Amino acid sequence: MNQKNIKNNDKISLRRAQLIKAAYRVLSKKGYHDFTIRDIAKEAELSTGLVHYYFKDKQDLLVSVLKDINENLRNFLNKSFENVDSPVEKLNIFMRHAFELARDEDYFSVIFDFWTLSNSNERMHKANMKLLKSYRIECSKIIEEGIAKGIFKTTEVEYITAIIISVIQGMIIQYVIDRKAFDYDLYAAKISEQIFTLLTGKSDIKP
Repeated sequence: MNQKNIKNNDKISLRRAQLIKAAYRVLSKKGYHDFTIRDIAKEAELSTGLVHYYFKDKQDLLVSVLKDINENLRNFLNKSFENVDSPVEKLNIFMRHAFELARDEDYFSVIFDFWTLSNSNERMHKANMKLLKSYRIECSKIIEEGIAKGIFKTTEVEYITAIIISVIQGMIIQYVIDRKAFDYDLYAAKISEQIFTLLTGKSDIKP
């Protein structure tokens, strides 16, 4: 690949990233049904023509936002795990990051909107499935590593992974909807402790 093609590819990547970030911000404020391509262009300070050039339609842009969220998760975990050998600490990082997402109101405004589209839009349904699957895969890899090192005693990786994701997301949803319902930090800490007890059979391993 020559230098010119490399520069063109870099420009395309930068433009797409710029538009995806703009779409994320607009979605968090307006929601799926109320935003337009013109809104995205205005937020990105680009023309509507450029938005249509880089994305076929509104749906294509939305799927790209979900893919970006997925990629950001993997990049965060890869960077966080660089100098971490302990599966316990890796799972602690994973759960802490998941619980901290509840502080990001924009994130859950976007995610909730995407979830509501799953029933009526097959492409969005598949994109949501991939996002949830990526959470399960990352969590499963940590648990499998813990089993291989003799730290985690469970053999039901898929089941335990489903429990972890379900409990964390369920509590986050409650908290996002009603932030005064309970002491979120206290409950997050208790859930983390119980998960480690479930995995190790010991109650003295702290997250």
